[in-house]
Amino acid sequence: MAYVTPGTVAAGDVATAAAWNVLTNDILQFAPFVQGVFTTEAARDAAITSPTEGMHVYLTAPTVPSGTGATITGVDTVYNGTNWVCVTPIGGLIASEQDIIGASGYQDLTTAGPTVTMVTGTSVILTMTARTLNNVATQSTLMSVAISGATTISAATFATTYGNAAFYFSSGNVTVTCSGTFLVTGLTPGTNTFKLQYSGNGNTSRWGNRHLTVTAVT
Repeated sequence: MAYVTPGTVAAGDVATAAAWNVLTNDILQFAPFVQGVFTTEAARDAAITSPTEGMHVYLTAPTVPSGTGATITGVDTVYNGTNWVCVTPIGGLIASEQDIIGASGYQDLTTAGPTVTMVTGTSVILTMTARTLNNVATQSTLMSVAISGATTISAATFATTYGNAAFYFSSGNVTVTCSGTFLVTGLTPGTNTFKLQYSGNGNTSRWGNRHLTVTAVT
């Protein structure tokens, strides 16, 4: 039963069964929001065994979300009718500079990533940013994202489908900060891991201050 606006009462009115049922129903409609704080996913799932679409629960010590270099202290989750989605943006960062040498395809650097792991629905908003240096004139430097877990999408496929952070230089030894934001659709709901990968397009390129932020869209 949906929310029903309760009627007004005055002193001396008789409490009818119909009025009581309206109040009870309304309390049940909002109970998930009032009692929506748990420590972990396991505690939440044990307490709410039959969630309904739209329920919000805050987790103070979640176990699933993670991001390279990030400390996750608490996240908001929403039940989208299929699974509990983490709607708090999760980010990862690798500040140190590293080279990729002669790579024509997308690869990990010595320190892979950054990566972000979280429970998603079918869509996320993803932002990738990095500082890059290409040492060869008129060559492109490429950055994309690989997705694994419930969904499998290679960095090359992501670049073909959504585009990537690609930059073309008129001269070598130029350092720029590049960024791209994408609405990624068609994911399989569940725990998904997003990882940045890089290509020097056959030449040496250097990458630093690498950021990745993912926000799930229920």
